[in-house]
Amino acid sequence: MTTSDHHPPSVDETAREDIPLKYGANRQAKWYSCNEKCLSGSKFISVAFGTLTIVITIALLIQIYYGDYQVVPHGSVATDSLECSSMGTLILKQGGNAVDAAIASAFCLAVITPHLTGLDAAGQMMIYNHRTRGLPTVIEFSSSNILSDKIPRLVLGLAHIHQQYGTIPWRRLVEPSAVLAKNGYVVSKMLVQAVNRANAQDLYGRLEAGQRLQHEQLAVTLSTIANISEKELYSYIDSTNHPVQSQAVKSTFHGYDVFVPGVQSVGPVLLVNLREIEEYNFTEVNVDTTKKIFETTLNVYQEFNISARFHEGTSTNVAVMDLDDNYVSLVTGMYTLFGSGELTSHGYVLDVKNREKPCSRLPLILTDNNFICGKRMVLGANGIAQASQLLSNLIIGNKNATDGVEAPRFYLLDNSTIAVEAFHSPKFQLDLLEYLKRIRKEPMLMPEPYYSSNIVAKSKDDLSSHSDSRGGGIASRF
Repeated sequence: MTTSDHHPPSVDETAREDIPLKYGANRQAKWYSCNEKCLSGSKFISVAFGTLTIVITIALLIQIYYGDYQVVPHGSVATDSLECSSMGTLILKQGGNAVDAAIASAFCLAVITPHLTGLDAAGQMMIYNHRTRGLPTVIEFSSSNILSDKIPRLVLGLAHIHQQYGTIPWRRLVEPSAVLAKNGYVVSKMLVQAVNRANAQDLYGRLEAGQRLQHEQLAVTLSTIANISEKELYSYIDSTNHPVQSQAVKSTFHGYDVFVPGVQSVGPVLLVNLREIEEYNFTEVNVDTTKKIFETTLNVYQEFNISARFHEGTSTNVAVMDLDDNYVSLVTGMYTLFGSGELTSHGYVLDVKNREKPCSRLPLILTDNNFICGKRMVLGANGIAQASQLLSNLIIGNKNATDGVEAPRFYLLDNSTIAVEAFHSPKFQLDLLEYLKRIRKEPMLMPEPYYSSNIVAKSKDDLSSHSDSRGGGIASRF
């Protein structure tokens, strides 16, 4: 890997979350009364023709300036990187489905966020179609048996998923990330924070936010993976190493169906916590309700011995919705920042091998259980505490995607230690911090980087998406 000066990548700004989509002019019809003396005969024709000419001219100028408008967005991808979100939506534009887009984005994240994920990372993908409305399928490639001496674990998991659900050729999903690794990307402040926090300078040297980082050997590896024939690729998957496939578990929460993984997951315990929270019949999220959410979550952690049973590893998620109402939530990560810290000769970092317990990350899909065209949400979370706060803000607080994700969070660490985010804004109100201090002890200030939660949401045909600022990404839609 090499570094060079900062040359920002070119990205179609109309596809960015932070620049609104250019919608068509859906003007409401208005009724006007006409005076026949003033607008009769040839004068009416002249005025009408002149008005039509002006309207057509304006419409053409708008199209030339903004490009083709669209009444309804066709799809969206939200990740921890604008490049990776855009890579996913490009696949959607090319006719791929939500699974194809998630695979392409996951390879991109393995390049740009090596502190969180990589080619040896574990993961879970949840796949749901809102038109058929069956239980989502969960494909889990986190277990220690998901190993091959031919290809890394993330590649094995995504190859298995592509074999069953992919529509775009494998090469087209992987090759863009190989090019990205070769040409380099702009280092985020989150990657710099992770290098410093994990003392991982030996991996990539001393990095500075804004510089360009290239992974030359990883680029060669990804190019090799991209050019494996699909027949050969699938031959590496056998009965000893294939990912675990199951149906999601469903429960309800304030009028929504909540789908979570059931196999080797904190998902079922999350549903218990949500039922406990629902019993309070909250109608808004404020300081008092947050106190109760904290108390309930702490009790569930202690009752189910969560800290002893699950490990909070790293986490990054891809959320996708496509034109055919396929919804995909993919979470990937390693056991700790930069995994084992061992950089292979193929350019990627190995994850920790002797893992004592499964990680707490999980994909989430929610749908309104009263109206088929009600709000639907696709997101990911790293643990019960994060997921409970997200869903409470989005559903009880009725917050939009941005406000629901950006709201402050508390963390429950080992030995029931409480932590709050020191550098994220907005922050908890002082009343809540004083409360936490009284019932426990001084909350720990959580160091950066924080684990993000990226979301795509849809209500009727209105599509919104947001990449958590904690991860530094921007969602993409078209």
